[in-house]
Amino acid sequence: MSQLLLLSSQIVLLLVSAKTSSEVKVPTCQDIDGHRVCWLNEVLLEVTQLGYEDGLNLNNLGLLAIQEDAFKNVFTRDLYLTQGNWISVLKRGSFRGLPNLERLHLDDNEVPLSGHLFVELGRLESLSLIFNKIESIPRDSFAGLPSLMWLDLGYNNIEAIETESFSNVNSGMSLLYLNNNKISRVAPDSFSGLTELNRLYLETNRLEGLPSNVFRGLNKLEFLYLNDNRIRSISKAIFRDLVNLKRLYLNENAISALEPETFRDLSQLEILQLEGNKLSHIVVSTFAGLSNLKVLNLSRNNIRAVDNDIFTDLVNLQDLYVDGNFTELVKVDQFVSSVTIHIK
Repeated sequence: MSQLLLLSSQIVLLLVSAKTSSEVKVPTCQDIDGHRVCWLNEVLLEVTQLGYEDGLNLNNLGLLAIQEDAFKNVFTRDLYLTQGNWISVLKRGSFRGLPNLERLHLDDNEVPLSGHLFVELGRLESLSLIFNKIESIPRDSFAGLPSLMWLDLGYNNIEAIETESFSNVNSGMSLLYLNNNKISRVAPDSFSGLTELNRLYLETNRLEGLPSNVFRGLNKLEFLYLNDNRIRSISKAIFRDLVNLKRLYLNENAISALEPETFRDLSQLEILQLEGNKLSHIVVSTFAGLSNLKVLNLSRNNIRAVDNDIFTDLVNLQDLYVDGNFTELVKVDQFVSSVTIHIK
């Protein structure tokens, strides 16, 4: 009887072993956009080129990770790993094997930034990381990208920009998006290495103030978006490096006063948006130096008093918006006939 039981147990073990062997998972492979793509257990394992395509769309694969060296000399210029993936595991070698990549889209994932994460992408020009729940920018996160021109970190959970957040980033980068985060603090000299930056988007954050050296080095900047924050005051020292700025958006903040000559260094400024603040008194020389200003928006403030000759320096003004205040801000005879004054 004992021998019969032993034999039965051995048979059961053999059957279980055979069943387990038959259930060993094999990678799922598909031909996508001229590439053979294989993944297993939500991990991208291997991508090989079958033909030549400029773009590779790997959306909706349910990926959680990209294995190191997954890309085997893939020559695509555009790579999409966005909707339908939840990538949270990346290593320095995850993007090795993409020698021609110019545009990388990683939106709607959970990518954790780390030093030299993208260093293998020597030709990368644009990198999009919106909606990734990023909370901070570690040192050298974008180092080793000599061609990077366009970086989008909007719609994340970033709370602060540190002095080293953009350390060793390509100095020739022209566009930086930091909008729709939770930024309440920007350290001095945070952007000083981005000497060719043309547009900086900091709108829809939690900024209450800015240090005097916050924009040091940005003498090529033309567009600055600071709207929809909580800024209470600004000093003229903040803008002293922005000698080529053409558009400044300070609307929808909590600015209650502007000191004389606040914008004196912005001689190239063409558009100044100040609507939706808490200004109550416009003092003389507030707009001194703005000889190229074409559009000035002061709508929806609490302006009750205006000093004489506050618009004297605005010799090229074309549109002035003053509706939604408590006083008649301007006298028409202060302007040439080409100025359009908007008063509801």
